[in-house]
Amino acid sequence: MIRDRLMVSVISCGILLAVTFSVAAREPKKPVSQKPEAQALIDQAWAGLDEEMSLKTIDQAIALEEKAVKADPNNADLLAELADEYWQRGDLMPKNSDQDYAARKVYFQKGLDTATRSLAVKETAAGHYWAATNLASVNENASIFKQASIFLDLSKHMDWIDQNAKGYKYGATARFSSEVSVRVPGVVIKMVGQDPNENYERLKDAIATEPRFFQNYTYQAKFLYHQGKKDEALNTLDQVLKMDPNAFPEERAYNKFEQSRARQYWKEWTGKDYPQR
Repeated sequence: MIRDRLMVSVISCGILLAVTFSVAAREPKKPVSQKPEAQALIDQAWAGLDEEMSLKTIDQAIALEEKAVKADPNNADLLAELADEYWQRGDLMPKNSDQDYAARKVYFQKGLDTATRSLAVKETAAGHYWAATNLASVNENASIFKQASIFLDLSKHMDWIDQNAKGYKYGATARFSSEVSVRVPGVVIKMVGQDPNENYERLKDAIATEPRFFQNYTYQAKFLYHQGKKDEALNTLDQVLKMDPNAFPEERAYNKFEQSRARQYWKEWTGKDYPQR
């Protein structure tokens, strides 16, 4: 399967790319609880993340959702949401030393444990996604042999999503394959029979399906830049920077976050501030 070949290429390079695929510090759909106390806490957490994506709002969301889980401990969607927040929090932390990796791992392990609890209640795409992502991240600084040992579990999670929730998170699997094309050396891509253009087409399909979600454009720009198509990459960044993040109200905070990332890429690739080339 494509997923298997992608993951083999990742392990071959000693890179667990699953740790790079956060879409947002919350799921596309807000968890619903039959417990009024829990729902009020969920609503409050989402209100903060609607305003901005930052360590402050993620920490606030974690604190609120931990309280919500105590009130509604068997809510699979809520548990998956909290696993998402734990991952996001860990991923935003520094990774310059062994101490940094140890601190990040605390959150990733919490995320893995919480996602596993979610799956024990009900199998969902969110539960599988955050179980896989946190599992990969727990082992981000491990040896290639340790990383390889979790390959089968990661593949099972991703295969479940592909089979049961196509298009999950506005094209998460398309972003995954695109990032592999960018991160994995070309010789390995050829060795495992991958076609970068096929991966790119999947990303284009994701954009066509949900054109208001900005992260797909930044991934597209990275792919084009990696292929040596600098002007096309910059044109893609220019496109997303001119778009209205409020056009997708549910993801406006994350769209703004992606626009800031697009500006960073522009600076890195041109040496100039946007819109100068």
